[in-house]
Amino acid sequence: MSASITEPAQFVDYDRRFLQASSRWLRDPEIKRLTLTPDFTDAQQERWFESLPGRLDYRVWGVCVAGEPIGAAGLKNIDIDRSEGEYWGYIGEKAFWGRGIGVQLVQFVCEQAHLLGLRRINLRVAAENERAIGLYRKTGFELVSEVEGLITMQKALEE
Repeated sequence: MSASITEPAQFVDYDRRFLQASSRWLRDPEIKRLTLTPDFTDAQQERWFESLPGRLDYRVWGVCVAGEPIGAAGLKNIDIDRSEGEYWGYIGEKAFWGRGIGVQLVQFVCEQAHLLGLRRINLRVAAENERAIGLYRKTGFELVSEVEGLITMQKALEE
């Protein structure tokens, strides 16, 4: 059984510290596979980062413990008209895996989605990512479909 964390995660603005760390985290073969991250260049990542202030369809937060960046999370494909968005998130620092931070991460993003007026959140996860699937079930997500190793889950948010 994994130990629980002694300090809660903090959710902060996603700044260049997180951009640089994310470049490293998402190039790690295991994290890349588990998060379904496609290949990307530094220039592509920079363009994405620079686009964030003007986007209404995307929200992103950095995740810290004791002030140190350990991951990132957010909502993408936000559709206010349909009251839905897509959750994504990861803990990039593997030393923090299995310590309860994932629950905090999902709960925070769900709260933010609710504040945006969303009624449901979707997510996609690799079928092999059993730890994440367990987390999503634990936090109220339900299976929608599984096609070719890709699971889609959904959670209705309380009114």
